[in-house]
Amino acid sequence: MAVGRRWLSRTAATLLLVGGVAVPAGPASAVDPDPKFTFELTGTTIPVGFTHKTMHLKVTNLTDETPSVIEYSVRPDDAAWDDRAWFLWGEGGGSGQCDGDSAGWYCRSDAVSAPQLRPAPGGTVDYPISVSTGSVKEPFEGKIQIEIYMIWGENGKRITETREFTVSLVDDAEADLWVVAPDVKQSVRVGAGGRLENTGTLNPGETGAVRYRIVNHGVKPVSGVTVTLRLPENVTFTRPPQECVIDDDGRSAVCTYDSLALVPPNRNSEPDWDVHSAVELYNLVTVPADVKAPVTLAGGSVQVEGLSDGIGARSAPERTVLPANAVAVPAADVDASDNKDGYAVVVAAAESGNGGGDGGGLPVTGPQAGLIAGAGLVMVAGGIALLLARRRRPVAFVSGEDTTAS
Repeated sequence: MAVGRRWLSRTAATLLLVGGVAVPAGPASAVDPDPKFTFELTGTTIPVGFTHKTMHLKVTNLTDETPSVIEYSVRPDDAAWDDRAWFLWGEGGGSGQCDGDSAGWYCRSDAVSAPQLRPAPGGTVDYPISVSTGSVKEPFEGKIQIEIYMIWGENGKRITETREFTVSLVDDAEADLWVVAPDVKQSVRVGAGGRLENTGTLNPGETGAVRYRIVNHGVKPVSGVTVTLRLPENVTFTRPPQECVIDDDGRSAVCTYDSLALVPPNRNSEPDWDVHSAVELYNLVTVPADVKAPVTLAGGSVQVEGLSDGIGARSAPERTVLPANAVAVPAADVDASDNKDGYAVVVAAAESGNGGGDGGGLPVTGPQAGLIAGAGLVMVAGGIALLLARRRRPVAFVSGEDTTAS
């Protein structure tokens, strides 16, 4: 005997209808149209005659989870850069665990090795890439290939992206400023001598610091610097510096340091000179106590512009006082791509549960949401099938063409 074909067809149609809705959610982790991360390379224009510069690979995590692994590899075009320039990971511990040589190398960060270099949810990490161009005496350009992969979770899928970038050497004897502003993750206090001291992860209601480093990688000095700061939403300045003018919304500031001269690195070796090729500044900011945490407050930025009072490429680096009827004007810049850097304020939930730290985890989005939705729809389909079976309990049995119910 066989189960009645009519009941089977209705049940199968119901399951197929519901299953058809559930099927697309299942493979969301395998074929996901939403990107998991983005990356850019800044500082790719170098003046001829400048033998060393640091480019920055800026990687932004677009998900709501910190990756368990991030690895990036750099491979220059051998035919183009052979005996012209050398690319290596940056010094100072900001690259991760690295291996290779100038022909090709990689750097890796995971939960054990340099975990602080993994980008937080919605956050960005700047990885330094050093380029030496001592043998190049004329304008030139070539390609380098960068491949990045990330893994989320212990057994997560490897997500890989590859891009090519053009690095150019130009005959432009001007200043070349770059700025790097890392994400704000730590609460701070001002210690002895005005130095900042980290006091732990940044929680709601606490004060952090937007730190940014400005370097002149050009062949001409600047006599001063203008800094334009933009804070993420819900973040405010704790103590506005005297050199800054705050906008009406309290989240934007323009700071003018007209006596902050920055010279090329090969011209600041004398300890008694009151000028530098690099400087690190900070601005104190406060997170409101009622913010829901953990959360990443994105949208902050730092932009720098050099000022010139007529100082020449060969001028002495001593400071000069401008006449009362004179002002410094913006200086020419070889590479404007690295004059601006974005940052985020990463707020952790307070361990005690006080303040705004009762928000729990971040909302479930991306592949996890698709898997959860798919599982839910499968359960609904099963429930509908059981309901149909319960309502059709008196099952009809057939033998050949006999349709008499037993």
